[in-house]
Amino acid sequence: MTINCNLTESDYRAMRRYLFFRYRKFHWFFILAWIWVAVVNWRSYRPDATMIQKVFGLVAVTVIWIATIFISWVVWKILIYMTGSRFRASIGPHVYDISEDGLVESNTDGRKEIKVSGLKHVAETGAYFFIFAKTGMGYVIPKKDLTSFDELHALQSKVVSNLKT
Repeated sequence: MTINCNLTESDYRAMRRYLFFRYRKFHWFFILAWIWVAVVNWRSYRPDATMIQKVFGLVAVTVIWIATIFISWVVWKILIYMTGSRFRASIGPHVYDISEDGLVESNTDGRKEIKVSGLKHVAETGAYFFIFAKTGMGYVIPKKDLTSFDELHALQSKVVSNLKT
């Protein structure tokens, strides 16, 4: 099966979002850290403190926590804007050839071939298929460019069965 698609920066952003929330689970760190800070703050009051004082302290800690996360995010975005991002995606036309043996991707940067044994995961979302290799490479296939999902589902089942053996 041959798939022709024109990948944009938004396609790669979708893959980064998928990785961030599915694999890294970094958002749980912020939630658990906030819970720890809230518990420490709540227990640090003297025994005769009123409930209003404790609630006010909890609200103040929450506001400071959200402001710190927001300021860190803004600084990170400014640094990326000034220095350029770490990852430069290959934007433009891509051709994916999916066969029994694996996947071949051709784009303006060259051609990459990967066997089924080198694939780690094939994920499906509402708008994309993401194919991840064991080397850390990721491939994006927008569903809008597909006429049939059968070949990708077959590749997905091959990868799963290959990982089990």
